[in-house]
Amino acid sequence: MNRNSFLNSRKFKYGSAATAFTIAFIAIVVIFNIIFSALARKYMWYIDMTEEQVYTLSEEAKEIMSDVSEDVYIYFASEPDELMNGQNSSYTRYIYTTALQLQDEFPNVHVDAISVLKNPSFFREFYQTTASDIDTTNVIVTSGSEVRNFAATAFFTFNDVTDPSTVWAYSGEKRMISGIMQVTQTEKPIVSFTAEHGEALNTQDALTLMQLFDENGFTVNTINLSQDAVDDDCRIMVIYDPEYDFIGAEAEDQSRNEVEKVDKFLDRYGCLMVFGDPAHVDKLTNLNEFLEEWGISFVGDTMIRDTEHAMSVDSYSIIAEYQKDTLGASIYSDLNALATPPKSIIRKAAPIDILWEQGGGLNGSRDVSPVLKSYDTAELVKDGLVYEKGSYNLVTISRESRIVSNEYYYSYVIAAGSPSFAAKDYLDSNAYANDDILSAAMKAVGRERVLAVLELKPFDKSDITVTTAEANRWTVAMTTVIPAVIALCGLVVITRRKHS
Repeated sequence: MNRNSFLNSRKFKYGSAATAFTIAFIAIVVIFNIIFSALARKYMWYIDMTEEQVYTLSEEAKEIMSDVSEDVYIYFASEPDELMNGQNSSYTRYIYTTALQLQDEFPNVHVDAISVLKNPSFFREFYQTTASDIDTTNVIVTSGSEVRNFAATAFFTFNDVTDPSTVWAYSGEKRMISGIMQVTQTEKPIVSFTAEHGEALNTQDALTLMQLFDENGFTVNTINLSQDAVDDDCRIMVIYDPEYDFIGAEAEDQSRNEVEKVDKFLDRYGCLMVFGDPAHVDKLTNLNEFLEEWGISFVGDTMIRDTEHAMSVDSYSIIAEYQKDTLGASIYSDLNALATPPKSIIRKAAPIDILWEQGGGLNGSRDVSPVLKSYDTAELVKDGLVYEKGSYNLVTISRESRIVSNEYYYSYVIAAGSPSFAAKDYLDSNAYANDDILSAAMKAVGRERVLAVLELKPFDKSDITVTTAEANRWTVAMTTVIPAVIALCGLVVITRRKHS
């Protein structure tokens, strides 16, 4: 058989047609898969077969979001493929899916996934402090000038927060909408500075601190606790350098009990910041007794001096030592990550005693931690005489934990041993980290809206849960539809052969 006769033979024609059809069919399947996968990712063509509907936006979430009219932007720091199938996709897939569902449901929600490794400059405006870092798993929620930066782990609930393997529930829907509510609230959160106790609120230092709150998105006001009620939108209350005590149980009219109003404010997951002065704190009997209930005690008429770690000739403007692996240190974790972090300065500070570290208070739910300490070369000075040497607490934080709808919520008391920690000279200078630490604290302890209606979605069962009827329908589909398609293709081939 010569070459021409073979090329004209029925065997070659049928074989070529079959080969061409096979190649074309495979190409069509591949192209269809690529197109369908892209459309499925864009339009969320997924079937959620998990028992807790982990991948499905709840009706409660939709109802809450229906009240949000402002444009909201959700940025992921990795590209879509990395979020869905990458190294950390066991976390990010859930979060990204929730964000896309919000975007699909609400036209004012916009989602974008941009690699922070390829385009780091895009995320620069979202840094919360000058030392902030945004990882590939971070999620940014922003609206207008308000920004919230979340780590991926913030969208999950763990039995042990230090062990990622103990994750037991997805709380991303709640966390995401909580972040959206924070950045879109029509009124700014309020910080109230107490008045009528000799507070130095008209000084340049106090006004600079107020300006810092304003720059961080707070509305600043003053409050006379003996007469005024605390605003429901107040997140932080500041007691700045008081000279006179707060009215307590001795008030003839309990509506003028200032200490009780502070206590009730903290019960609403508020934060109290106290900037004490060594010359005045001993006179504040009621306030000190209240702070002791939170595990904090100022040492009055005493100042800390450090001849080896100071920024002034008299050695009272001391350099604070940053802490590691504590509640207080978590406020400025970005600074700790730097090889050479900028200095934090505090001048003429009173030492603060920590009365307990964990499990204090009436219910055993209050923990206390140093935020900043002096170096162990510091010494205590009283009446001009040195009587002790060691490391002392300069700034402390006390936290009360409560569980609401299976999630933790907190109240905070932050105490600084001197108003100078918020001094204008330190806040205005880029050489010091006082501004960064206070700004980070403002956002870290700001009270979140409790979205109790949104429930956690446990991972107790990893099996796909379907009813018997659903299983039968899927079985029929898989065993009949696909073979039918193949049979149809075969029928086409046979028909063409018979008529060729």
